[in-house]
Amino acid sequence: NEFLGKINWYRKFIPNFAHIAAPLHKVTNKTKHHRHEFKWGPDQQHSFDEFKRILATYPLFLEYPDSSTPFVLTTDASGIGIGGILRQDTPSGTKI
Repeated sequence: NEFLGKINWYRKFIPNFAHIAAPLHKVTNKTKHHRHEFKWGPDQQHSFDEFKRILATYPLFLEYPDSSTPFVLTTDASGIGIGGILRQDTPSGTKI
């Protein structure tokens, strides 16, 4: 659940996000009384690996910043954590 919560911010940048995430939701959407049914299988591993691949490759990452375009810093914090995203909204799309 924690991984899906963190990656959910990127869903607007990842085509077919729901389809890729479905196997992970299958094992994390268990009610309190059915948590013992958690089973990580090949489908879940493939989904997890696909998200890692997408997050580490172009066009989401690995592009030099455009000095003519402003940067946008988005932050979030709670009593137990802090996070932030630095992005640029370019004519070719949002870059993180």
